[in-house]
Amino acid sequence: MKTDRGLALITGASQGIGAALAVELARRGYAVLVVARSAEKLEAVRAQAAAANGGRAHALAIDLLAEGALDRVLERVTALGMPLTCLVNNAGQGLWGLFGELTLEEQRRMMRLNMDVPVELTHRLMPRLRSAGGAHILNVASMVAHHALASMAVYSGSKAFMLRWSRSLRIELKGSGVGVTCVSPGSVITGFTERAGMQAMDDLALKFGTPPEPVAKAAVDAMLKGRAEVIPGMLNAVASRIQGWLPASLSELAASGIYLKRLRSRKG
Repeated sequence: MKTDRGLALITGASQGIGAALAVELARRGYAVLVVARSAEKLEAVRAQAAAANGGRAHALAIDLLAEGALDRVLERVTALGMPLTCLVNNAGQGLWGLFGELTLEEQRRMMRLNMDVPVELTHRLMPRLRSAGGAHILNVASMVAHHALASMAVYSGSKAFMLRWSRSLRIELKGSGVGVTCVSPGSVITGFTERAGMQAMDDLALKFGTPPEPVAKAAVDAMLKGRAEVIPGMLNAVASRIQGWLPASLSELAASGIYLKRLRSRKG
């Protein structure tokens, strides 16, 4: 087993990228605290992580939007009595539909989970991260952080926030001993389409998507190397570069057109 790297806290860790990140960090020598709503799924991830790091894996099943939830997270971190050396802000939600047709409440809930929760959690844990003598913040955004996407307007906006916040925070924390990295995955086979009501996109997700494990490995590699951002996967990196060369209006219309066409077909 690798050297003890301290404690990593991973939100949204019951499946997909969050689960893969928890196991990858455990393999790299971190003790892990995995947090998500589903106790059953979370226990399976905890067991996987424990097998990878000699049993130093803990779970907290909680809805991060519930009243007092972040207090309970901080209490659990304190109770574990380990230096907090890694915070992974992965918990998030996607919604697919036209802005004016999705309810305001469900969009506000998504904004709270995608932006408010990571900001508050990071702010409240910052003293612990600073005192650890070398720590990392890993924020999970998306490739849609780089361009507008009709039919996912608030989601893409929330991921753009995560990216800009990460890069700004990185500059502020330079020299503090706390590094900040943002991972911007493309399509990942995680069950996201089902949770976001995007089953009409499943064929494209399966064709172009990648499993979460390589994404997690690339993210942790980039974090430990002190990189500002990583876009996992050669195809995604190339696509991102091409988007950078094209006028934003063209790339955004092209991407939005695909999503809008599938959305209309779903409605019949």
